[in-house]
Amino acid sequence: MRRKVKGIMKAAEMKTKLEERIRALEKEKSMLLEEIGQLKEIVELSEKAKELENEVNKLKKEAKTLKEKIPQELLQELHEVTSPLEEEKEKCSEECPSCEEEELL
Repeated sequence: MRRKVKGIMKAAEMKTKLEERIRALEKEKSMLLEEIGQLKEIVELSEKAKELENEVNKLKKEAKTLKEKIPQELLQELHEVTSPLEEEKEKCSEECPSCEEEELL
């Protein structure tokens, strides 16, 4: 009879240990799945940032190339016309902050 009791106690101990191990493994699995999800997001965002960076660089290069094709005299004339307009716009925004908001709409 003692052997049976001892065997039952051993079986109960083994069951408890296995249940603890299962809980620990389930917790670890959950944490790993969460980490994997976050890492995937980081990879996606990184790829998107790289693509956008490449697009911006191409656009900058294209803008530079186009600016180089414009005669210098014309650029100077445009700058002279643009400067007073920018000054007027700045004065308006200082006097009336809501003007900027209206322009954005």
